[in-house]
Amino acid sequence: MRRQFIEELEAVRESLIEMGESAIALCTDANQAVAGANGNTMEHASELEARIDRQHRLIHDQCLRLITLQAPVARDARLVTGILDAIVDLELIGDYANEIVSISNSITGHPPSQVIGQLTDTGVKVRDLLSAAIDAWRDEGFGPQAAAVRTQAAAVHAECQIVYQKLSKLVPGPGDATPYVNLLLVCKYWERILRHASCVADQAAEAAGTSAGE
Repeated sequence: MRRQFIEELEAVRESLIEMGESAIALCTDANQAVAGANGNTMEHASELEARIDRQHRLIHDQCLRLITLQAPVARDARLVTGILDAIVDLELIGDYANEIVSISNSITGHPPSQVIGQLTDTGVKVRDLLSAAIDAWRDEGFGPQAAAVRTQAAAVHAECQIVYQKLSKLVPGPGDATPYVNLLLVCKYWERILRHASCVADQAAEAAGTSAGE
């Protein structure tokens, strides 16, 4: 019974990693949309968001089954709890990334290319930190890589604030300010994704019995 429990627990962790990979792919689509490389990004992003939602439901059910099968204790309990928390953050990341795609596809006009470049650079860093957070779940140790994500996230958050301030100053008075307002929303969504990515890393550290803030 114990061996079966461990095998199923490991399978759930693998499912979490797959869900994380879907979220990373959706963030890539979001950044391409911001950069203007739309193509079939909107359709692909919708498919990825639907996949993330399905993965969330599946993993949630798997965790409940594990709790019912054998009440987990100590590290097993931390792992199940961490996974349940992480999938909530990943689902929200999927929602926000899909919103970025939708907003970016609706932008008309020609915002300054320098600001678009800074926004996409920020998006790449946010996506890379999400990837590092998922890698923390791949590693048996969990903790050390999770701590690095938290440290780097602070710097990326500061960059988001700088880009947001620049966009705020570019919003014109008379005329259509919609493109700039949309870009401000995109910047805020990247901030939210960054926050949730940090939480995913923290949950990996807690599952290992360490603290990402240490």
